[in-house]
Amino acid sequence: MNACRVRLFVVTVLLLILPLSAQAATPRTLVATVVSVSAGDTITALASEGTKLRIRLLGIDAPEIPHDRKRGQPFGEEARDHLDRLIGGKTVKVETYGPDRYKRILGVIWDGPVNVNLEMVRVGLAEVYRGHACQAYCDDLFRAEVQARNRRLKMWSQGSSYESPAAFRHRMRIRGD
Repeated sequence: MNACRVRLFVVTVLLLILPLSAQAATPRTLVATVVSVSAGDTITALASEGTKLRIRLLGIDAPEIPHDRKRGQPFGEEARDHLDRLIGGKTVKVETYGPDRYKRILGVIWDGPVNVNLEMVRVGLAEVYRGHACQAYCDDLFRAEVQARNRRLKMWSQGSSYESPAAFRHRMRIRGD
């Protein structure tokens, strides 16, 4: 390919990608009451108009809890319980970023001024999700993970035996993320 065709290809790809990324960066906000917390990164909530929503906290990945007969990860149940203590039963604001492949809503949860997704990473009970490009609050999430790792908080206290939730799901053949 000559240089002119390469430039044309790059410009075409950028023109196709930029509108998508700009659209993905504009969340829709809704208010919902948290009905249950099923994992350190997944909740069920009831929207103000009565719709039941499964919400996956955008940008984070918490340790796995036991699934069926498969064991969970260290700190999986602690992450779920901590998230439940933070927002269980509360009315929260949710910035939505569309569905994931399991038809859950990807969202950033706000309890007043507190970014709950960020809080889970900050306390060492979730890592930054690495399955897709970060969509929101990226710098804050990465900075919080580095600080939690350096301070060896919760899941980071495992040192060299730490296994990411994604690697654990793959090894244990657990569906979902």
